[in-house]
Amino acid sequence: MPRHQPSAYLSHTARREGWLALPPCRWVALLIFTLAARHLANPFIATAYVLYMAGIGTCMGSVMTSALRTLADNQQTEGNAILNTLQQFAGAVGTSLSAVVVQSQTHLAGSQAYTTAVGTQNAFIMLTVFATVIWFSYFKVVK
Repeated sequence: MPRHQPSAYLSHTARREGWLALPPCRWVALLIFTLAARHLANPFIATAYVLYMAGIGTCMGSVMTSALRTLADNQQTEGNAILNTLQQFAGAVGTSLSAVVVQSQTHLAGSQAYTTAVGTQNAFIMLTVFATVIWFSYFKVVK
């Protein structure tokens, strides 16, 4: 298939590798963090984090490769730069939004540890909602 037909390639890729949009291990780790955020011991946090990062590792390489394959050879360096810039920007926005959600819980009664735990759980809920919207959007756009 020629490289200048991105929609046809993405449609084929979505049918073949559609589950890579949000790997199951990443989804499971997000749910673990969301549901049990206030009751996790350090070894369990480390295990869930390794599971989450394994999901990101299986996802990002495939997504970037699929996106760059749709570009002509002379456009791939610019495409790589744009994808890396967007990834950095999305990380910064996600970190900022999570920090705002965690910090906004200071009005609650209780210790600083309690309000931070509540804010962290709310931030994980927000991230789970974002991940779900992205996942369904992916399958709706790429048929």
